[in-house]
Amino acid sequence: MRPVAPARRSGPRAVPRRRFTGWFLVLALLCGLGLSAPGAQATPTTNPASVWWEAYPNLPLYPDNSTNPGKRVIDIGIHSPSTDNMTVKWVRVLLPKNWSKTANRTWPTLWMLHGGGGDHTSYTTDTHIEEMVADEDVMVVMPETSKCSSYTNWWNYDDESQPPNWEDYVVDEVSQILESQYRASGERSVLGISMGGGGAMMLAGKHPGHFKAVASISGAVNMLHYDAEEAIQGPSVVKAGALQCGVDWKRINGEPGYPFYTNVQSDEREKQRWIDNSALGVAEGLRGTPLFVSFGNGNTVDPGWVWNGAQTATPSPGRCQATAPPKGFDGVGSFVERAIRGQNHDFVNELAARGIAATVCMTYGQHEWQYWEREVYAALPMLLDAIDA
Repeated sequence: MRPVAPARRSGPRAVPRRRFTGWFLVLALLCGLGLSAPGAQATPTTNPASVWWEAYPNLPLYPDNSTNPGKRVIDIGIHSPSTDNMTVKWVRVLLPKNWSKTANRTWPTLWMLHGGGGDHTSYTTDTHIEEMVADEDVMVVMPETSKCSSYTNWWNYDDESQPPNWEDYVVDEVSQILESQYRASGERSVLGISMGGGGAMMLAGKHPGHFKAVASISGAVNMLHYDAEEAIQGPSVVKAGALQCGVDWKRINGEPGYPFYTNVQSDEREKQRWIDNSALGVAEGLRGTPLFVSFGNGNTVDPGWVWNGAQTATPSPGRCQATAPPKGFDGVGSFVERAIRGQNHDFVNELAARGIAATVCMTYGQHEWQYWEREVYAALPMLLDAIDA
């Protein structure tokens, strides 16, 4: 399948990336800059989530955002029992020109889901998404979940009534808040990398029509993929992520059973739950939705593309191969993308078997931002066109 052809978009000159940490809340409270209580407009009473804080961070492209009346970035602090009653989880939103809470119109939304270990700042820290959409008539929504959320309602040892319920939070609660208080429309598309790529496809498949287009970049789309030659399997990645979060990994989806951590072939434990919470398992729900699937092979190669402004940033169609490049073995980092490669083979084959169309880019590269940013840009035209942005 041929790759998406990037639209010819003009944009501002590139700005160096700058790390912006979650400590901005503390600094803003101390300095009194760009932080306020939520607006007067109430969240619907049926929504368990509520807005606790708003902040207006300065970014390289918008260095005066905290003081300029024409806001282009807002961080919304949301409290919800679905997130395990954590004090706040942030949602970063890039705002289009002329946006305001009192506007007499609404805007479509492009959702960008972070990967394992990431948060709401990942894309503005590690890509030039601000420049890419600076002149687009769209709100870019980047919700924080947890470093190991998997974007699912956790199993919690067969007590799913207990939090965290990340699927409910993202699909229902954050959507409602944006549409009731921040002039977002119901026209949504979604993109994700790694854990977020699998999450994007899974959420779209479980909730057909909620997102009008989906892009997965190095996405964890089938965590039950097994390759006896590989040292890293999907459940091992979940275990490692849970360790990073400081939680029991079995709370997420339970134990998957054979062939992971047991030699008993009849031992399936919570295997069906893993399937139901995967992009592969809900593939039928993606029928009729524009899809973009990209993944690498584990080689360290020149990505062949560096952001220098929209006029010169053109990912080469030659990066996408007719057949998946062979496994790469360039250092420890290649293990992850090789595992992702196998998962995406399963997913793409499942889509093909069902006759579900997708734009697929099988390419060279590792599980790193220098490759992901290129694919983000390549996927943007499809994602924006689907929501008439």
